[in-house]
Amino acid sequence: MDEKKWVAALNQAVRLLAVRAHSRAELEGKLKGRGYEPEAILKAMERLEQLKLIDDRTFAGNCMESLARRRPEGRIKTQARLKQKGLSEEIVDEIMVGYDQLKLCTTAAEKKMRSLSGTPEAKRKKLLTFLKNRGFDWPTISQTLSKLGTPPEEQEDY
Repeated sequence: MDEKKWVAALNQAVRLLAVRAHSRAELEGKLKGRGYEPEAILKAMERLEQLKLIDDRTFAGNCMESLARRRPEGRIKTQARLKQKGLSEEIVDEIMVGYDQLKLCTTAAEKKMRSLSGTPEAKRKKLLTFLKNRGFDWPTISQTLSKLGTPPEEQEDY
């Protein structure tokens, strides 16, 4: 293989990484989409790993923290978002061990409550719908609402 080809792929990958972190699968997909040969992509990925410029475990942890900070979601939605980034099932499962769904649900609820208006019943229903749409499960939502002094009615609302 021509050294120029894999060096060009490496340079393109570094430019992409300068904008934001990527998983290995994301970078491979972007390089493939730009017409680089599979051998050049493979060699560039190996070099990036040697230089510690890509590491899927670190990327997954940072990505999960970012998601939790910007847009807290339920466990299943968070796992799906991480898998969409091309992360393996093993890495996603490993990262999700530290996932505190109740804390994230409470954070999302507290933030949302500041923007809600209307009667207490209307606020409760809006908050319940909001948390359901974020992918939180009923036991977590119920605990959160009780914790915030907005007890849930019946599970049939869910």
